[in-house]
Amino acid sequence: MKLFGSKIDRIIKRIPALGKLLSSLFGISEFYILEFFRRIDKKFNIYTMGILNKYILKGRWGGRVVPLNKNINFDSRFVPSQEILEILARSKVAGISWCYCRSVQRKYGDPNCDHPLYTCIHLSFGKSLYEIPYKSYNLKKVPKRKIIKLLEECDKRGLVHQLIYFPNPQFYYIICNCCPCCCVILNKFLSSGSPQMIKSDFLAKTYLEKCSNCEDCKDWCYFGARTIEDGELQFNSIRCFGCGICVSKCPNNAIILIKKL
Repeated sequence: MKLFGSKIDRIIKRIPALGKLLSSLFGISEFYILEFFRRIDKKFNIYTMGILNKYILKGRWGGRVVPLNKNINFDSRFVPSQEILEILARSKVAGISWCYCRSVQRKYGDPNCDHPLYTCIHLSFGKSLYEIPYKSYNLKKVPKRKIIKLLEECDKRGLVHQLIYFPNPQFYYIICNCCPCCCVILNKFLSSGSPQMIKSDFLAKTYLEKCSNCEDCKDWCYFGARTIEDGELQFNSIRCFGCGICVSKCPNNAIILIKKL
């Protein structure tokens, strides 16, 4: 199975159009797939997508974390495929729509999430990160200023920017802004490790001389990379996903994102 999967990856890397087609088909069907499995999960009290991801999909569906450029250290040199606005600038956007995860959570689960529903940025066709550095600006159907405003608002709210991918992390069909209370991918990853989430290419760095140990960054770190022990901040770099939320939430501007070596 692993050999078969590697062959698929080699084929779609050589023929990106095939990967984009598979990504698009999965994206078109995603609503119906998630809703179908949600009903099965409710009836039988299981997590169907987790089972599929473990035995069949094997990490081919999930989320890839990408930060907003304003959270990245200005000295960092990064390629367009590593930052959310650059990715959007090179992706043809079909529009912004409501979030399936939040709508379902409010209808059937905990209704206390106050994040906006219209936070999912749909693409007109599946995209490949292999091609990102070569694409020109292509935001046609949704004004660029509207998307930038949405992303900045989501950043303030502490939402994680993710490329939702299929059939591997290089091919994405939608860009989401996710909260751990509702998001199928983020919530299930934090609770069980499935589906797969890919870290960004950045890591948080804290200037301890500026840190007041206020615990704001700890409270906003969904991945448990920050703790306070004996009144001092402790940082676990292995747990850091480089989402940049801690950067925007730090009142002392003590945190930046740096590119991984």
